[in-house]
Amino acid sequence: MENTTFVQRRSYGWGRTILTVSVLATCLKIWVGSPPLLPQAQAAQANPAQQRKLAIAEAVRTNELLSDIKGLLEHHTLNVRIRSADNQPDGARNPRMPGP
Repeated sequence: MENTTFVQRRSYGWGRTILTVSVLATCLKIWVGSPPLLPQAQAAQANPAQQRKLAIAEAVRTNELLSDIKGLLEHHTLNVRIRSADNQPDGARNPRMPGP
């Protein structure tokens, strides 16, 4: 009987040691921190103020062009010609091949 009691105490000792080491390693990892798996996000815009100025300038230019188009539509006549949508001249369509 003495031999089995000694083996049980010995296995509990190893179990406690492994558990203690793993808990200490986990605490150390949390305390020190681990390197991130993914790179951190960085700002994509080098100069946000310049980006904003360019966007405003483009919006102003777009508004000017739309005003010009509106003026043309209000004061001029447009000639519209309807064409086929397949980007070929109207008479150049290929006829269907007859079946066998």
